[in-house]
Amino acid sequence: MTMLDTAIDRYFSATNTRNNQLAAECFDPDACVFDEGQQLTGLESIRHWLQHTQQKYQPVVQVLATQRSYGEVWVKTQVSGQFQGSPIQLNYVFALQDGKISRLMIR
Repeated sequence: MTMLDTAIDRYFSATNTRNNQLAAECFDPDACVFDEGQQLTGLESIRHWLQHTQQKYQPVVQVLATQRSYGEVWVKTQVSGQFQGSPIQLNYVFALQDGKISRLMIR
């Protein structure tokens, strides 16, 4: 496993400790998140998404592997929580800008 960028490492640490405020601070003000067929844009939408996700699923994310490709950071994870089929493997695909997350796609 390679070392994660600070914003990505902080994002996973914050979500695993249910610190939505700290997780939101990892994102650029104009960031986009793509998750569960939805596109969310801007910090207010991202804060709401973080809170909703934590309440509904109570996820715990374990990083399994990382890869950099064409300006993106791909993070293979195992996610466990309160959902059918737990745990599952998901890919988190990050784009960074000025040390913050500008785009996150969860697949």
